[in-house]
Amino acid sequence: EFDAHTRSYGGHRTATLPEGIEVTLVPLRLGMRAVGLLAAAGRQVEPGTLDAIAGLTAIAIERAKMLDERRDAERVRQGAELKTALLASLGHDLKTPLTAIAVAAGNLRSSGVNDELRRDQLDIIGLEVTRLNRLFQNIVDMARIETGAIDAEREWVHPADIVDAAVQQVQHALRSHPLELDVDTPRSAQVDPRLTSNALAHMLENAGQYAPAGTPITVTASVDEAGLTLSVRDRGPGIAPQDVEHLFEQFFRGAGARQRSFGTGMGLAITRGLLAAEGGRVWAENHPEGGACFTMSIPAPAKQGSPVDRGSS
Repeated sequence: EFDAHTRSYGGHRTATLPEGIEVTLVPLRLGMRAVGLLAAAGRQVEPGTLDAIAGLTAIAIERAKMLDERRDAERVRQGAELKTALLASLGHDLKTPLTAIAVAAGNLRSSGVNDELRRDQLDIIGLEVTRLNRLFQNIVDMARIETGAIDAEREWVHPADIVDAAVQQVQHALRSHPLELDVDTPRSAQVDPRLTSNALAHMLENAGQYAPAGTPITVTASVDEAGLTLSVRDRGPGIAPQDVEHLFEQFFRGAGARQRSFGTGMGLAITRGLLAAEGGRVWAENHPEGGACFTMSIPAPAKQGSPVDRGSS
C-alpha cells in the first residue's frame, strides 16, 4: 500500500551485511506483481526516489524478458522456415538424379543396346550418383556446422594441393569449363587441408553451375604473412546487387539461381561455416572485367615451400 507520509509504497526494509554495510531493500514491482528486489547502499535516498528507481528497474527487467521471448519465438519461426526450405530443396534435388538413374537403368535393360549407348547410360548413372553423394555430404556438413562439431586440424600444406583436392570433388560441375590456375607460390600455409579444400570445392561448384558452358574459371592462390587467400572467378553474369549480402545465408538462392532446376542453396553457407572453424572468412564481389569473384581468406602461419618440397616440415 502507498504511504502518503513517506511518499513510498510498503515493503521497504533495511538489512546489515556481514561486512557491516547497511542496505535498504525495495521490492521491484510491476503493477501488483513483484519481479525482484533492489538493494541500495551508500548515502541516504528518499523512499519515494527508491520506489521510482525500483519501478524503472522492474520495467527494464520486464522489457528484457519480453525481448528474450521474442528472440526465442523468432528462432522457432526461422527454424520452421529452414526445415520447410530444406525439405522442399531436398525433395526436388533428390527427385531429379533419381529419375535420371531410373531412366538410364531402364534403357540398359532394353534389348538392342549397343556399346556406345551403354557407355552413355552408365556415364549418366555415375554422374547422378556423384551428385547424390555430394548432396548427402552437404547435409552432413550443414548438420556438423549447426552443432559446432567441426574442429580444425592444421598442418603444413601448399595451395596447389588444396586446389587439386577441391577440383577432384566437383569434376562433374567443371566438365564444361576450362580451368585457369594461378597457384605457383613458393610458400605453404598451416591450415586444415580437408576443411579448406571442401570450402573451395563449394566455390568451384557454384562457379561451374552458374557460369555459361565453355567459359573459363580462374583459381588464384597466394600465401603471405596474413595467411592463405584463394579466389575463384567465373565469366558469368555476375551477382545482382540485392543478392550480395545474402549469398552465404542458408538455402538462399539468388535471382539467377531461381531460374535453374538445381541447387539447394547450401553450398556457400557451408563454405562460410567451414572457414569459420579455421577463423577464416569468405566474401563475393563482381569482377571489374565481368563475372563474379569469390574470395576466401584464412589467417595462418606461412613458410617457404615450393610444390616440389612442400611435403617437408
